[in-house]
Amino acid sequence: MADKTPPAAKQNSNALICCCQCASFKFFENTADHNSPHALGECKGESWDGSRGQWALFQHHCSAFESNFAAP
Repeated sequence: MADKTPPAAKQNSNALICCCQCASFKFFENTADHNSPHALGECKGESWDGSRGQWALFQHHCSAFESNFAAP
């Protein structure tokens, strides 16, 4: 099956990324209905280390990263 990810959304797998910039990252729900940028969240895709729980601002390499920012 062909890769349907737009080229602008792909990331160099050698670059360091943060999960909070990825389309697959979601913060865990909380009763206060807000999150610190440093809060724990979850990867809804294929995580870089095999763990569902991910720190939003921890820099790491990830071959499955897809930017959540629209291309200009």
